[in-house]
Amino acid sequence: MPRSTAPAWNCHNDACPICTAPGRDEMTLLRCALLTLLEHGRWMAADEIPLPEILSAGGDYLSRLAVGDANTPVPAAEHWPWLDAELRLAVARAAGLDAVSTLDPRIDTVLATAARRTWRRQVDMLDLAAEQLTERHTRPHTT
Repeated sequence: MPRSTAPAWNCHNDACPICTAPGRDEMTLLRCALLTLLEHGRWMAADEIPLPEILSAGGDYLSRLAVGDANTPVPAAEHWPWLDAELRLAVARAAGLDAVSTLDPRIDTVLATAARRTWRRQVDMLDLAAEQLTERHTRPHTT
């Protein structure tokens, strides 16, 4: 789990329900980064960029994100492995994997199968991943 003293992300959207939540913390902000990556993944899938590139830190958009620009915030470098693993897991869950950790050995098989889907089905899968991620992290916490 990422730990840092400086915020890793701020989407600069004053209407963002995640980034403007009163109880937000760094993990909350990083989940907003994941949703941003899924949103951009939809556009990449529509451009028929292969799913492995969408999910890879070496992919076209993620490479540009790592460099950053005036309009795109950049997660701290030490958070990239966590973001990459969480992104892969979110998409694998949307593709049908019921995993509890990124260590599930089926994740690569599930993602390879998902990569063979049409771009429209990949967009739907990325939408579902974003929806599931939002649901999982906006439920009330019980102890």
